[in-house]
Amino acid sequence: MEQTRSKVIFWFLVLLSIISVNGFAGLAFAQEKYPTKPINFLIGYPAGGTTDICARPLVAAASKILGQPIVVVNKPGGASAVAMASLKNEKPDGYTIGILPSGAVLSQHMRKVPYDSAKDFTPIMQYAVYLYGLVVKPDSPWKTFKEFIEYAKANPGKIRYSTAGPGVPQHLVMERLALKEKIKWTHIPFEGGPPAIAALLGGHVEASSQTTEWKKHVEAGSLRLLAVYGEKRMSDFPEVPTLLELGYDIIAPSLISIVGPKGLSAQVVETLHEAFKKAMEDADFIRVSRQVDQPPIYRGPQELAKHVEEMNEQVGSLIRSLGLRKE
Repeated sequence: MEQTRSKVIFWFLVLLSIISVNGFAGLAFAQEKYPTKPINFLIGYPAGGTTDICARPLVAAASKILGQPIVVVNKPGGASAVAMASLKNEKPDGYTIGILPSGAVLSQHMRKVPYDSAKDFTPIMQYAVYLYGLVVKPDSPWKTFKEFIEYAKANPGKIRYSTAGPGVPQHLVMERLALKEKIKWTHIPFEGGPPAIAALLGGHVEASSQTTEWKKHVEAGSLRLLAVYGEKRMSDFPEVPTLLELGYDIIAPSLISIVGPKGLSAQVVETLHEAFKKAMEDADFIRVSRQVDQPPIYRGPQELAKHVEEMNEQVGSLIRSLGLRKE
């Protein structure tokens, strides 16, 4: 009887061991399977803008590392609000991810949007920041930023300026300037940088407050750069002052990051993070980010989550204090 019991226990332990080994092997196999099909990559601005141009070589490099195509899907509208709303509702399986830009963070504090940038997404990685500036046509009467501001103050309603959408950082900068200088001017929002710059080139607005879609036009002499919104001057335009140097305590918030829907598994986040982090070393990405003036800046998932939360707190407080919330 005792011998029978011992045999039963022995074979039970053998069976348990087999099940455990197979279970762990199955888990390892399941972890190795992602990704097994193409990944959609949402960009909330039009094709041909600086966000799109800079993202494509990064996406191409990450695609090679992952061994699956990553398909760029442009969903412009509302300073990326359209793309963010779409991404929020996607299945959290790692097959739809996208860019969370600073404009999408600011938008939720300036108007109603169907997402919360700090709560509705899974942070994967930050890879760059935007640079911004104010441009006018070269035949305009304003040679300096001071002349532009003085004209706007003396001529209420005469200045129309374009941006890539309502609530983007470059819009916030112009709102802050208007409040400080008691200026009345008109904001003309577009669904991205290229049409905002095209409106200025076509004479439909008097100025454009925008990311570096204007760079090639400034270099060609078809636009004039009056001021930049960063902490320091741009290396390609060292003669152009910052708003800080001009006496304004204003810096445009800046963020370009990759996120997925809320609920991505740790394994998927790690796989995507490692691929995109490695892709930042790609020569084409480095070259293009330099061309469009989107300096590479890295933050991992945890650091990015903290940064987005802090950005929301800072800009939310600023926008409320300035009375810029529009219902």
